[in-house]
Amino acid sequence: MKKTFLWRSLEILPGAATWFSFIAPIVLSFFIPVVVATYILLLDIYWMYRSLVIGVNLIIGYRNLKHDLHVDWVRRMESVKPTEVIKDWREIYQVVILATYKESFETLDTSIQALADSHYNLKKVILVLATEERDKANARQIAKRLVDKYGSKFYKFLVTEHPDGIIGEHKAKGANVTWAAKKLRLFLDEKSIAYDNAVVTTADADTRIHRQYLACLSYNYCIEPNRDRRSFQPITLYSNNIWQAPAICRIIAFGNSFWQMIEASRPWRLVNFATHAMSMKMLIQINYWEVGVVNEDSRQFWRAYFTFDGDHKAVPLFIPVYMDAVLAHDFWGTIKNQYLQKQRWAYGVEHVPYVVIESYKNRKIAFWDKTVKIYRLLEGNYSWATASIFIAIMAWFPLLFGPGFSHTVLGANLLVLIRTLMSFTWAGIVVSVWISLLLLPPRPAQYGKSKMAEMVLQWFLVPVQAVLFSSFPAIDAQTRLMLGKYLTFRVTEKKAV
Repeated sequence: MKKTFLWRSLEILPGAATWFSFIAPIVLSFFIPVVVATYILLLDIYWMYRSLVIGVNLIIGYRNLKHDLHVDWVRRMESVKPTEVIKDWREIYQVVILATYKESFETLDTSIQALADSHYNLKKVILVLATEERDKANARQIAKRLVDKYGSKFYKFLVTEHPDGIIGEHKAKGANVTWAAKKLRLFLDEKSIAYDNAVVTTADADTRIHRQYLACLSYNYCIEPNRDRRSFQPITLYSNNIWQAPAICRIIAFGNSFWQMIEASRPWRLVNFATHAMSMKMLIQINYWEVGVVNEDSRQFWRAYFTFDGDHKAVPLFIPVYMDAVLAHDFWGTIKNQYLQKQRWAYGVEHVPYVVIESYKNRKIAFWDKTVKIYRLLEGNYSWATASIFIAIMAWFPLLFGPGFSHTVLGANLLVLIRTLMSFTWAGIVVSVWISLLLLPPRPAQYGKSKMAEMVLQWFLVPVQAVLFSSFPAIDAQTRLMLGKYLTFRVTEKKAV
């Protein structure tokens, strides 16, 4: 795609703002250290407040999750009486598209078995295994084994093969699942299944859905009056292999899961992430997924938002889908893959030009609604890159570079004030430790009780993780976008356990 001057300027903006924020305090500390120190204190007060709010929302999210896990969603779904607004659940077909590229049989087998274990009528379930032509030798062999094993369990087990080298496409998940959805459409037409009766969930190969997910999704879809302009977002828990992953990867995995729970408890902020669902009718209206971006999941939210002139929301489902924490075949391979995964996620900053330009072009969307969303997108990416570094080192700038500042009252007490403020943020860490222990799957037999102590002590690595695996990958992603060194999609290596 040929990029306009405005588009490139908006690609440059986030990275430029981040680097300016790192350089400006150093320069200003030479001349106005008091202003820099005051800014640092205000920033720390903001992060203390934000940490407390996040802690409260995490508790709310966890309570909602525990509540909904104890609901009999099949019974609730079956109790729904169709009306002009409420859809008949008996007409619904659940479609699950599993996107795979170089995944092992064991990974896919476990994911499909989880789907087969659903508390749902499997004869109303269509499974689509979306493979890639560039992995056809491996994929075709695995697909045959899976079809032989599971083909009779579902209404239909489709296998698609996305051709390689289509012009305009990234080698990415969005292109693969779009091809799969187009093949699905042909099947639905053949079987005369209405598009608004097919609810499509897209998921990564390692996704193990909870046995209640399909029933919960059906219920929420049927009772939603505006169902064909809504996407449905379960809670992603990175816990499949949490006991086997290194400590640093475990706290990153828990942090990723916690953020989904927090955002789900604030649905006005919720954006599609990883596994999500929407009707086939809606997919066709928005032309499936974006095929030319790295992060197709969050872009899907924005595409629907602008297609429907702002009339789109992600509906939270407090039912989990389970995915893998990063785990390669050796420690340093795991660390490398963890960094690259966070870099790819942080590359969601690529959506900034699209969102800003589409917001300007679409005059039907309320001004404040799109303005607030743009602000959240920009602020979220900016904080991702800068917050932990600011908190860790920026307080030293006026002390090191400000002539005589360390001998002033503010200078002499600056670090003490900051340590006091930051001590309150540990309340959020305590909440995280508590909920992480509640969410742990059963301890494998090969691990003793000392492993549980490790699960608590690992949280002291949070400051290290925040800098090395949050700020650094985000700075990397924003800088690459700023310089036009564009990322492509990279599948995170997963070791079967």
